[in-house]
Amino acid sequence: MRLIIDENLPPRWKSFLGLHGFDAGHWTEIGACGDPDTVIFDHAFENRGIIVTQDLDFTRLVATRGSTLPSVILLRVACPIPESCGTILVNILRTYGEQLEQGCLISVEPDRHRVRLLPLR
Repeated sequence: MRLIIDENLPPRWKSFLGLHGFDAGHWTEIGACGDPDTVIFDHAFENRGIIVTQDLDFTRLVATRGSTLPSVILLRVACPIPESCGTILVNILRTYGEQLEQGCLISVEPDRHRVRLLPLR
């Protein structure tokens, strides 16, 4: 599982997730800062990456394209830093690894999360 951390999240997510055994890259290391969301989405699709973001535009891309990949994890939290919600994200990655590989959208809130298989209908 390859995680692509959107540029709107702190780069320290990469090392945090790495410490927990996940292969992660921050978009600023993969592409160019300021790339359109469609570029990030297409890269994730072509490389079977999983997008971790706080940007609702990715959920719109998932819905409008109707594809089964890439999976998107949407952090709907006030403070999207590893110290605040890192444990929640790690638990979700471990619990839903199979669904993430097949294609899903996971919305993460402070006290709950929701998993929707792709394509969205």
